[in-house]
Amino acid sequence: MKKKLLWTAAIAFGCTLTLPAQQSNAPADATPLFLWTIIVGGAALTIAAIAGAWAQTKAISTATDNIGRNPAAADSIRGLLIIGLAFIESLVIYVLLIDLILFFVKWGKYTVG
Repeated sequence: MKKKLLWTAAIAFGCTLTLPAQQSNAPADATPLFLWTIIVGGAALTIAAIAGAWAQTKAISTATDNIGRNPAAADSIRGLLIIGLAFIESLVIYVLLIDLILFFVKWGKYTVG
């Protein structure tokens, strides 16, 4: 299972890094700062999405195990699970928000076009 997860992460990370490299017609004023912003932002979003998915599967797995052991506590476990999943997903959304801010910020002389 770990090997499959690592291969999935490597493929997703590799696809993220190859996206900016496919633009062969990039303007001459594309600076390394702007290009590194895209690469690092994509890598951070990939890692955050993988970590968020792993955390959510771990939370759901633990919750279903505990509900199976104590069905009387299902309502309280379900409520805490939904709140926990919302917090986990919000962390990934925060990384997306930071990436969007970095991508669309006016870099002054570092902008492309």
